[in-house]
Amino acid sequence: MTGWIDWQMSISIIIPVYNEEECIERCIEETQKAFHDTDYEIIMVNDGSKDRSHEIMGRLAVQNHQVKYVAYANNKGYSHAIRKGIQLASKEYTSYLDADLQYPSTELRHMYDFAVTNKQVFVLGRPAQKYYELHRRLMSFAYNLLVSKLLDLPVTDANSLKLIKTHTLRELDLRRERGAIELEVLVGIAKRSIPITLFPVRVQERFAGKSKCSLRLIYPTIQTILELRNSGR
Repeated sequence: MTGWIDWQMSISIIIPVYNEEECIERCIEETQKAFHDTDYEIIMVNDGSKDRSHEIMGRLAVQNHQVKYVAYANNKGYSHAIRKGIQLASKEYTSYLDADLQYPSTELRHMYDFAVTNKQVFVLGRPAQKYYELHRRLMSFAYNLLVSKLLDLPVTDANSLKLIKTHTLRELDLRRERGAIELEVLVGIAKRSIPITLFPVRVQERFAGKSKCSLRLIYPTIQTILELRNSGR
């Protein structure tokens, strides 16, 4: 790892959590290990979990001053949780990781080192391969095709790992719900003519918990894409 560059930059890592009692402690441990020699903070956002996630995260926050914790009682969705984390972010860069670590913390560390070394404002992960089952691969392909064609975005995976300068992130118009923040970030970056730099990342199968992806999200996702397109981005 390129530790000699770490003093120049820093990173806030937002981890949205909804019923991830089986994942969250390992996620925090692996993220701390990956960034132990950098100026980092981890911001855990409890999006109304009903399991033991609150108890676990509260303990983790007490044990480490580099871990912040915010919680609210009712589930408000992925985008709301990320926006809550952005409010607390205090470092130069911001990223967000799912608690199930489908994108390993080490992949974010590689992306961070690349961004700092090359003075990047925004970096988007480009997964080399996914483990998804056939139906999930088809959904992902169709979604990213729509994003590419309707929003004219040069990306292969709109929901991939992202790293962005915090002050730029705060300038974006992030207000839609569900998982729309993924597209809002990309659209906001493109609108400001900021280059979208792709960086190869490894994706692994989640080691616990259940995916939040479902067929029920297809219609609202298409609706979001069309709204962003019709609004002139």
